[in-house]
Amino acid sequence: ETFDTDGDLLEYLLNLGSIDRKDGLLVTWYHSANKKSELAAGLKSDVMVLEADVNIEGHNTPNETDKPIMAHPPAVYSDNSFQEWLDVVLNSSSKGIKLDFKSIKAVDPSLAILLKKSSEVKLNRPLWLNADILMGPNVPINTAVNASLFLSLIQEKYPNCTLSLGWTTLYSFLFPNKTYTQKMIQEMHSIVGTLPQRVTFPVRAVMGRLAWPHFSWLLAQSDRYSLTLWQGKTDPITVEDLLFIRDNSRAEQIYYDIYDPVLSQFKEAALNSTRKRFYYPGGNLLDYFHPADSDELWIEWYGMDHYENRLETLSSLTDKRGMIALDIALRNSTGGNLIPVALYPAAGLPLEQCLVTVHRHLDPWGIYLNITEPGALRPTLELLSKLYAQNLLWNPIWISMALSFGSFETPGYMQGEEFLTAINIIFPYVTVAPGWPREVLTAGYTDPLIEDMLTLCKDLWQQVSFQLEAVQLSRSWLATTKLLEISPSYTITVQHSSAEGSYCGGFPGLRSIRTHAQKRVYYKIPRQCRNALMVDVLTS
Repeated sequence: ETFDTDGDLLEYLLNLGSIDRKDGLLVTWYHSANKKSELAAGLKSDVMVLEADVNIEGHNTPNETDKPIMAHPPAVYSDNSFQEWLDVVLNSSSKGIKLDFKSIKAVDPSLAILLKKSSEVKLNRPLWLNADILMGPNVPINTAVNASLFLSLIQEKYPNCTLSLGWTTLYSFLFPNKTYTQKMIQEMHSIVGTLPQRVTFPVRAVMGRLAWPHFSWLLAQSDRYSLTLWQGKTDPITVEDLLFIRDNSRAEQIYYDIYDPVLSQFKEAALNSTRKRFYYPGGNLLDYFHPADSDELWIEWYGMDHYENRLETLSSLTDKRGMIALDIALRNSTGGNLIPVALYPAAGLPLEQCLVTVHRHLDPWGIYLNITEPGALRPTLELLSKLYAQNLLWNPIWISMALSFGSFETPGYMQGEEFLTAINIIFPYVTVAPGWPREVLTAGYTDPLIEDMLTLCKDLWQQVSFQLEAVQLSRSWLATTKLLEISPSYTITVQHSSAEGSYCGGFPGLRSIRTHAQKRVYYKIPRQCRNALMVDVLTS
């Protein structure tokens, strides 16, 4: 059967029978299949994808021609032209192709050869075209391939491909913490966001974990995006770093172009289903809980009703999974200083104790912290930052607060900007969960309330989940649908508890939202409420 050159690599390998499921970890790569002898070895091997480097003959010498050849700099001559290479690969194998352009000059003549070849025979396999188009970490001078020229040549001459677009990087043992910045990653998205092709971003694996908050944001921007982790020959990459990235992404979003022995050790650990996972606390709940049908309705919330909020709930979490909602306030500790505590009908339990208990659990638990007084926000964030630095925070963390801003300016509530600044400065690796003061919701969720909340949050790169009350939604909910249209990183959480009356009171609001949006809506509601909504959803 035929396969298009712009098709999904995992789909192709699945059809071939090379892999048994869509998982980037199963794909194998052959590096630098450039010289005739290297290419022959690559073709003989059972590797699935051939990677080769395209340059121009005699590049930057007096003898430069416009003939594309297969050579990795500093080499500028080769016994293999691109034309010969392509003929051999297409005639003798079904391996995927990844071409890495080392100079912009090689792009136009190579695409011309590809185009001519495609008119003669069907290439019948995925084709990846790679170039480093932006400056990345530690790079003193710009050696990137011209981005706009590279992309316009491809759109014009050979658009049927997957783009592989990276940053030039250097790794320095002196500065192990230098990594990709939010600005570098947002710049890349602004260049490729509107392109039609699938795009994979090559990421230097040793720097991936520290920049994960930003790569997590990038992957959330489009289903066309994936990452390809690659390793410089001497990069000190660890199995833990790779597990962290794997645990915070979907199997089909990440390819691993890594050397042994780390690769085999990583594979073994990654495929062990009983190990504890390294979850990024600011990540998407769907990637953590994997609910049925990727439907947020199946994620359970605990602590919604105070009768089930007693201390033993934390010790009775075994064999359950879901989000634990805690109301946080400041109280005097035994030592006499103010610390954040979780409010229970009984005395407050120190938040640190709650977090450490949850950390010890093997079952997946997320933690929703509703900050009930402005003074409790900073101490809570400082505690999270401390635990994260000690590797004791591997659960999703949401920080929620009703805020005062613009048309919902209300005395007694924290200013919206102050809330966001504290999070960004002290501990930004959370889902931001802002809500509106109850006093402003008498007419439900009106346009000005929604517009001003979107204005407040417009510069956030974190996951954001807007907190909506089911009862108030029944008064006016249409404007809230805008919250989901602005960014794929935005979700909404509809809450209802027995304190606000029976399930029936919240039902019209819950139902209107569910009817409008089946995805990206969380339901922070007690179990009997959830069960009734599920019956309604399944029977309607």
